[in-house]
Amino acid sequence: MKKISPLLVSLTAEAALLPIQFTLQDTLKGLSTDIWANEIKQCPIDIPFTCTNTTEIKNSCCFEYPGGVLLQTQFWDYYPPIGPDDMFTLHGLWPDRCDGQYDQFCDSSMEIESATKILESFGETELLAKMSKFWKNFNGNDESLWVHEFNKHGTCMTTIKESCYPKDTKPNQNIVDFYKKSVELFEELPTYEWLAENGIIPSNEQTYAKQQIEDTLSARFGQPVFIKCNRYNAIQEVWYFHHLRGSIVEGYYQPIPALLESQCPESGIKFIPKKNFKPPTPTNTDPSVPAPTGKVIRGVLKPEGQPGCLISNGHWYISGICAKFTLVKAEFGGYNVKSSKGYCKINNYGDFFCGSSVSPMQFAYDKEKGFLTFGGKTKWSAEKVPRGFNQVPISPGYDGPIEFHLKLDLQK
Repeated sequence: MKKISPLLVSLTAEAALLPIQFTLQDTLKGLSTDIWANEIKQCPIDIPFTCTNTTEIKNSCCFEYPGGVLLQTQFWDYYPPIGPDDMFTLHGLWPDRCDGQYDQFCDSSMEIESATKILESFGETELLAKMSKFWKNFNGNDESLWVHEFNKHGTCMTTIKESCYPKDTKPNQNIVDFYKKSVELFEELPTYEWLAENGIIPSNEQTYAKQQIEDTLSARFGQPVFIKCNRYNAIQEVWYFHHLRGSIVEGYYQPIPALLESQCPESGIKFIPKKNFKPPTPTNTDPSVPAPTGKVIRGVLKPEGQPGCLISNGHWYISGICAKFTLVKAEFGGYNVKSSKGYCKINNYGDFFCGSSVSPMQFAYDKEKGFLTFGGKTKWSAEKVPRGFNQVPISPGYDGPIEFHLKLDLQK
């Protein structure tokens, strides 16, 4: 059996005991190497919750890492209205890092083109019926959302890699398990039902306080949750945060406090019915005030507080003309970024790169501050400041000695 170093584990508050010393070898004594390597259901019962361990956990089939915070995310979409009138819709199951940052599209070899075909090949008609009912895409193409969620998030889950399953397992069982667990967790968190039980129901007249909504959901979930409102001060998203003991499929999901502050006003929150909603007519008629730019934003990307800017390949440069970048609303949230070279992504080296053959990734844009971010990482870094005609790659996060915000200077 592969040697695994001892772990010093502090038990969670539910145990309220002193730290104990144990080894995974002791826990797994008597199990064969094949079972340990391939059987996802044979994880030790004493393995710590994600993000609570004090030393490295060696077996990635039993310990979700680095995405140790699991978010179950739900949407209330009324414009256009999708899903049942008395139910939030499922958006996804996301593995965030313990600090709130996250990875995406982690393993291209795991990516799929059709969730429906895979689920049908396993006879999962009931699961597909549930997904068709409440795992909805606002544009009507539910399949594209299902595929996107697995390719973006499922490929970053270490405990559902095919190598974690018995050798005789039918291919794609891990993909089926991803969708099953996402639906199962969603059904255990009936947001609409919990709100209705406390008198919080959709209404065109009634409004609610943030504290009222948060307290209602937190009382049912067991920990503070994250709620998000849109530009109409209407509730639109609810996120439930968990730590995980064991694998994505068989593990125990422990509710934890949300890692983000809710993004809703203190009062006057609307819960808009999924029927006959009409957005308010804009009241601004002053010709001196620029009209809204719509879904496309253009500008120059500059490392804040540093010389130079980004050129069209995505590198930092100080001796040439700044490239113009376009931010376009992405289908599933956030923005796709594009230069004259093509779409931009974070490449396999962790660098920002734009090119003709690039499949776009989702970036976030803070309109108030003008910052471009990626994967929950608010700052960027580089190994050095460019000199002369040198081009320097930049990366999201704090891996380099030079740190900065990446600001978009808007262009007309």
